[in-house]
Amino acid sequence: MSDILNRTQMDDYARDGHLIVRGVLSKGEIAALRRAMAGLAPTAYAPGLQYPAPGKYTIQGNQLAEHPALAEVAAHPSIIGPVEALLERPAHLSAFVAYIRTPDDRGGGAHNDYKRWRPVGSSMNWLFAIVPLTDFDAEYGPLLVSPGSHKLHQVLDPRARILDVSAPDRAQLAPFVDPELKAGDLLLMNMYAWHEPPPGTARQDRCGIFNKYCAVDAPPAAGHFRYSHAAYQALRDEGKRLLAIHSDCPLKNTRLLIERPGTEPVYLLRDDGQLPGGSGWEEAEGVGWDVGARIGALQALAREQLGAEIPWMSYIADVDETERVYGYVDESATDYRGYRWCAEAELPDAVRSLATQWQRPDIVRGKGVAVSQRREQYGVG
Repeated sequence: MSDILNRTQMDDYARDGHLIVRGVLSKGEIAALRRAMAGLAPTAYAPGLQYPAPGKYTIQGNQLAEHPALAEVAAHPSIIGPVEALLERPAHLSAFVAYIRTPDDRGGGAHNDYKRWRPVGSSMNWLFAIVPLTDFDAEYGPLLVSPGSHKLHQVLDPRARILDVSAPDRAQLAPFVDPELKAGDLLLMNMYAWHEPPPGTARQDRCGIFNKYCAVDAPPAAGHFRYSHAAYQALRDEGKRLLAIHSDCPLKNTRLLIERPGTEPVYLLRDDGQLPGGSGWEEAEGVGWDVGARIGALQALAREQLGAEIPWMSYIADVDETERVYGYVDESATDYRGYRWCAEAELPDAVRSLATQWQRPDIVRGKGVAVSQRREQYGVG
């Protein structure tokens, strides 16, 4: 049992998929965050919209460096403590997000945010930390949740090294309820939990923090969002650990470590000692602001170089800040012209290090997919 949350709270979260902690932010902290968001609203992410036209505006990612209050809430002890108690692990900040919904915004439909093609939604152990900065009520628009809906996703084989989950049956969703969130409350919500933001009637903006935190041993299958050096420096020293990656260097290449499993796994190398892959591109269309996934690019490179269709892959590491590497398990007995299968002892040192990371039994990995595959993914869009 956590010393941050009591047994009843832990049990409630396990049963319902969400937990409310009242009054984690003071009135002064709320006011500072509201001022920060008001100042950033005109430049917030909202494709095709200009603030304050009706819609949803997103302050995100590296913008946590643009106001001290944003950096403070990202690493707030009263938030991080409960987050890590429920994850049962230290956390990484997989997504910094603040939303502004302007008057006459139409709200959104029921959904969950487990998305295998996005850096912010593809970990196998993450949760939302939602803090309203206005009351989420009938006037501003509530945030409804479906108790127990997180159980509609089930891991297909918990013993598998790379995990996969079943499709949820939306017909089994429990009726949505209003947790009656007030400004400054904290709603902790499981990654699979279904929620819905109906519109309100207020003539003022509806504001809130919607951060996502993943366990450090459950990296996003699509790869981590890369924070800037300024974002890293904006955090207090004790909060810097929350950023898995920070760099001002752009990603240039993406590579694929392909394993053929066995008593002694072997790995596919080009005759020149390189892994398949090369120069890749960002999967921005259909994703949003959280760029970084290179799965679609790597699938295209594998198709070109190997004549192979790679249905999924899972993030391993960023190398030298400029190269992103994924892994895949090839169960076939295929040989590829210009490539050879190598035992671990035959691998170049850099590739051997990646293979060691890929095989770590303490890392919880899921299957990442490309943006183009998103409509196939378990009824979430």
